[in-house]
Amino acid sequence: VLCLLHAALPGESFLSTSGSKFGRQRQQVALKETEPNFFYDSKRAEELRREEIAARNSAVNDEAQYAVLDGDNFALVDAGINSAPPTTTQVPTSSSSSSPEELQKLQAKLDRLCKTRPYPIFLAEKAAEITEGIIGSVTELIANEKRYPKSGKKEKVVVLGTGWGAASFVKDIDTDLYDVTVVSPRNYFLFTPMLAGASVGTVEYRSITEPFRELNLKADYLEGTATSIDPFRKVVTCESVICDGNSCDIQDFTVEYDKLLVTIGAQTNTFGIPGVREHCNFLKQVEDARKIRTALVNCFERAHIPGLTDEDRTNILTFAVIGAGPTGIEFAAELRDFIEQDGPKYYPTLLKYVRIKVIEATSTVLAPFVKELQDEAISQMNRQFQIYDNSVEELLP
Repeated sequence: VLCLLHAALPGESFLSTSGSKFGRQRQQVALKETEPNFFYDSKRAEELRREEIAARNSAVNDEAQYAVLDGDNFALVDAGINSAPPTTTQVPTSSSSSSPEELQKLQAKLDRLCKTRPYPIFLAEKAAEITEGIIGSVTELIANEKRYPKSGKKEKVVVLGTGWGAASFVKDIDTDLYDVTVVSPRNYFLFTPMLAGASVGTVEYRSITEPFRELNLKADYLEGTATSIDPFRKVVTCESVICDGNSCDIQDFTVEYDKLLVTIGAQTNTFGIPGVREHCNFLKQVEDARKIRTALVNCFERAHIPGLTDEDRTNILTFAVIGAGPTGIEFAAELRDFIEQDGPKYYPTLLKYVRIKVIEATSTVLAPFVKELQDEAISQMNRQFQIYDNSVEELLP
């Protein structure tokens, strides 16, 4: 779980994502005719509808229940034990699961494979393997022809999502045998490990995305959000934003399937903490990285306004990263690099007010990694900013 929380001035928030505009009933959005920019109106109307769909489908009831389940393992993590409860299932060894006769057969096969033999015999064995492979391929082709007779009908495979699982599956599936349809509100594959860098401008968004259609040109893609699945009729109901001029509406459509692959990923857990969804930024999508980048710049510009006290500027430029996992530590490091490398060029007088705080529920950072990497991460997080411009360094406390 990663969210960026700004310790703002009293009564103010870093970035409000209040859900008031999401509670509107489904109705056609008609913007005022007096607005001069037609393209802006159309784009804004589409954004509102997409936000409405995203908010409605990402709503989680009673998130606090997950906090209890996850919190039970905090003591284990503090003790250096994996947070997942240990399994009691015993994996049988080969000696206990195999009879002596089977072991003798395996040993005999191993001896035969390791036995030195003339080169012609070796070639004959390889030729037999190749022939066997060809026969198997031909047999499979004949079976497929029997399975799909003269009509040439293919099985319909519907994939929900365009993440890592969907990308790997769609890239390798044989579209000569299956009719593949991908449904997702996102028409591109996102390389998520680089999101932290994109949020501070280290890399551009187009450098970490790839059009999903390019993964398999024979697979069909539909832009929409799946809302329900009928396993008896084998139908998926979806909704999509349809725009006509500067007005947008949400329309439903259905997709039939023979096989369904659900790869929609997971949703960030707020553990039922009040205010998280209203005042925090998550880091899972390109839109999240864009919001963080915009918010960072806004914070520095706001702190640069004359008339503010030192305390005001410190409050504005204090950033909190919730979660010390791989994503949290990576984002904190990227933010630190942004302060050290770009800060002296653009905001030299504001660097002394910057604070970066990493907040973690346990006493361990980078829990999935070895202790050496954990200690190095803590050491890097605690070191002072390194400014190489002497004129700027003199401004630091």
